[in-house]
Amino acid sequence: MQRQRFTSRSRKKHLSFGYILLHAIPIFIAIVTIFPFIFMGLISLQNTYFISGNPTRWIPRPPTIGTFLHVIQESQFIRWTGNSLLVAIAVTILVLLMHSMAGYIFAKKLFPYRDIIFTLILAGIMVPRAVTIVPAFLIMRNLGLLNTYPGLVFYPLAIPIGVFLMRQFMYSIPDELLHAAKIDGCSEMGAFFRVVLPLSKPALAVLGIYTFMEQWRDFLWPLVVATRESMKTLPVGLSTFHTEFRTNFGIQMAAALLSVLPILIVFLFFQRYFIKGLTAGALKE
Repeated sequence: MQRQRFTSRSRKKHLSFGYILLHAIPIFIAIVTIFPFIFMGLISLQNTYFISGNPTRWIPRPPTIGTFLHVIQESQFIRWTGNSLLVAIAVTILVLLMHSMAGYIFAKKLFPYRDIIFTLILAGIMVPRAVTIVPAFLIMRNLGLLNTYPGLVFYPLAIPIGVFLMRQFMYSIPDELLHAAKIDGCSEMGAFFRVVLPLSKPALAVLGIYTFMEQWRDFLWPLVVATRESMKTLPVGLSTFHTEFRTNFGIQMAAALLSVLPILIVFLFFQRYFIKGLTAGALKE
């Protein structure tokens, strides 16, 4: 009897320790992830004088929103944000349309050298982006697309991983649905837009969020193709804050915090579809 009591107590201790550890690790990861944003917010509400005079003072005394007003009023922050939104939205829409069509073709259609062409597309994943920057720049210059929105949009449209994602997801769509749609009078495009795309919402959400986030934070290509101040995107524009306000950390943090807000809003709105797309196909009935 005493041995049973001892073993039950040890199991409770063991279970309680495992329970605590199981919850402590995610909490620790969440704190580490959120801490930089909290730090950015606290610094952005402070005057540079207090930061340089006492670096350990994190609580703003008194808090001020002058740094945010300075970022918005004394720079082209609104213009840069508009450029980034326009480019990110345009690239995302075009990528979803083009890559879903390509995924549908590679998943549901038979044509000569299909697998070879798909393998060549996947091989583009292994090519570093820096290798293609110079040829792409020369092409845009010869076409007269430097410092234009088409020049900012065309190059990022080629995402091999997007074709792979859509192809793998559309493999799971039964062919019988497409045959039934064509029997009911749908054309090839009608079956694609009315049957395939609605069933591919999870994959489209994953690809859309991934593309938007990549374009929102893209720095190298806009830096190369857009040299005018009015054509800069937000990441390129933010780099100027480091040179103009080298010692004003409050303004730098305020600009960085404002640049993060749109992408956080997009992710929070589409988080449910993003998780559903990542887990699609993981469970089978």
